[in-house]
Amino acid sequence: MSTSGPWSTPDDVAATLRKRWEKGELLRAWQQPQVHFPLRLPLKKPGPRQLLEQFPQAREWARQWQHEASRGDFSLEWESRNHRQLGRNEIPSAVVFETPEQALGFIRRRRQAERFSACFHALLAAFPELHDWALAYPLTVLEHHDNWPRLRAVMHWLRDNPRPGIYLRQLDIPGVDTKFIEGHRKLLTQLFDRVLPETAIDPNATGASQFERRYGFASKPATVRFRILDAAHTLHGLSDLQIPVHEFNTLNPAIGTVLIVENDITALAFPPVPDTIVIFGQGYGVDRLLGGANWLQDKPIYYWGDIDTHGFAILNQLRSVLPHTRSLLMDAATLNAHQWLIGTEPKPTHHQLPNLTEAEQALYHALRNGDYGEQPRLEQERIPLSALPERFAHPL
Repeated sequence: MSTSGPWSTPDDVAATLRKRWEKGELLRAWQQPQVHFPLRLPLKKPGPRQLLEQFPQAREWARQWQHEASRGDFSLEWESRNHRQLGRNEIPSAVVFETPEQALGFIRRRRQAERFSACFHALLAAFPELHDWALAYPLTVLEHHDNWPRLRAVMHWLRDNPRPGIYLRQLDIPGVDTKFIEGHRKLLTQLFDRVLPETAIDPNATGASQFERRYGFASKPATVRFRILDAAHTLHGLSDLQIPVHEFNTLNPAIGTVLIVENDITALAFPPVPDTIVIFGQGYGVDRLLGGANWLQDKPIYYWGDIDTHGFAILNQLRSVLPHTRSLLMDAATLNAHQWLIGTEPKPTHHQLPNLTEAEQALYHALRNGDYGEQPRLEQERIPLSALPERFAHPL
């Protein structure tokens, strides 16, 4: 339909219905028609002046709306207009869809709605507690229509075997493999949280990376990688090792000094140093990684990270479990000596860092305040190894 005036067309009404579809409103209405229907959509119609100045166009607009309504997808509400010059005229004022079937048919979504209905009823037959969730996220239900048999099988299995303590790879459910579960973690999290008892869920484990822990599956153990920089202390001739955290916690090697270096290549390039090991840093989470190794409490520890806000935040975190940690080459003198190497930190942090020393706090605030330019960052790997203090710079 085309008119000369800026008045509502069937395409406009269809666009309004599609927006409601995209919000899930029409699928919810499909299940609860008594709540949402009849659905009345007001029309933008000719005003008194437009009716006078564009009467032929307005009459054609009304005639075409009447023709559209004759197809039976909707009914029209009419408004009487009394005009001094034009007399009495009837103008369409609203479109009324009596049922969800009419509205869905108008935008050709009836088949999808029927598919949703089949998924919805099969899901509730197995898990009635998902009723409110399914109505809140009907498009999600529809999107996964082909996967619901497998998703229901996974939910049944875990409800029957809460916190199983096995790897996802060990699940033996017909049609379900590890990749299926890993590819649907976000959806399964929403479902598990609603169908499992509270005792089967660890509320402190959140996010995709904590999926296994949250629901009691075994997960790949965290590991610590380190190099022994003194050949006299290698373990059966091995100097570069990566072992589970729980084994590292009981290691207690006969060394005197521990270095924690954020950049892997720097850790690999570190020269031999008497009575010393270097641990490959892993950024945030270093407190969880090393906090259980009580033998570190008795060792001199040095942390060497980037001179930027996040570098100091990681140092602050490390000191929460190893408060005697000293920073290495993370000072104003190092920054000033390598100013031509300063880059940009993409997203600085602005948290309070109570575990920094007075000098570190001063530099941290200088970085935040722009004293060294906008969002400055001196990456640890840019600093040459020759800048290390003498005790670390010279090989054995």
